[in-house]
Amino acid sequence: MEPAAAAGSPLSAAAAGSPLSAAAAGPPLLAAHAARIAVDDVVAIDALTVETRGDRVLCAGDTGALFAALTGIPLSTARRPEPPASADGALDETPGEARVVAGRLAVAGRDVGGFAQRAASGAAPLDPPLPLGWTAEAYVGWSARLAGASARAAAEMAPAALARVGLAAARRRTLQTLALPERRALVLAQAIAAAPPVVIAEDPLVGLDDGAAGFVLAALAGATEGRGALITAARLDAEGPQSVLLRGATSVVVLAGGELAFAGTFAEIAAGGHAYALTVRTNAGPLREELAARGIALRGGPARFTAALPEGATARDIVLAASRCRAAIVELVPLF
Repeated sequence: MEPAAAAGSPLSAAAAGSPLSAAAAGPPLLAAHAARIAVDDVVAIDALTVETRGDRVLCAGDTGALFAALTGIPLSTARRPEPPASADGALDETPGEARVVAGRLAVAGRDVGGFAQRAASGAAPLDPPLPLGWTAEAYVGWSARLAGASARAAAEMAPAALARVGLAAARRRTLQTLALPERRALVLAQAIAAAPPVVIAEDPLVGLDDGAAGFVLAALAGATEGRGALITAARLDAEGPQSVLLRGATSVVVLAGGELAFAGTFAEIAAGGHAYALTVRTNAGPLREELAARGIALRGGPARFTAALPEGATARDIVLAASRCRAAIVELVPLF
């Protein structure tokens, strides 16, 4: 069954949640200084330095390793690099585990490298495996128990969390009867069961049509009301349901090729030029020099790069520069 969309426009900016007051602001929700994140000992993000503003942070682009590091949830097999093996053929660590191996990464002032953030944040991964025979209430209740709540407290927390995401009427239903948008809301409910000050949600709207996305946006609004929200998305989209997350964000961070491609606000995105992710097969060095002569900085490497275009420049400038220095661009994708 498909859940009904929440009342009001499903694309209303209000569905992104109500920001905390400026007086309640503390450390940046996401802060990094020369942070290096490795997945199975393969560097996925290097030299990340950024500080966000406000309590609604949207991280877009290649964010899988970042989400895994922030939450402690290993990347899926399809999304992680091939892990190295020990001498006896056994893996040296949990496959897909992301770790901060240099620099500093923090959530709301809590060090990710020391796992301090886990006690103050709730994670909502994208479509995790679920015990389909359980009820929604049992699933969220056990999430509260795993977060340290007593059995009695968890029994009270579960219905409250389900109500906040619009699943009060579904508390006795088994998970196998829930539609995809309801399961996305359920995962948000378990993330807030123990009332953490921060919610970290992975691409909650991906693959949903407008009606289903409206339901999840309303669930996200309930889950993040009164707490910080760090949300990831594969791409930025100024139209459609994803635009609600973009327009409601107090900070936007874009990662590409293991590097920071952009950090700012939606207003800066709307007022500025565009940024592209590109893969270069040959002559990357000459291409960097040619683009620099045109006022375009090429970042990253050795094969995957990002290029932020100044006002007046277009993707055609990148193509012309590549043609001039005979650089083979095999992919050119707009980031925003």
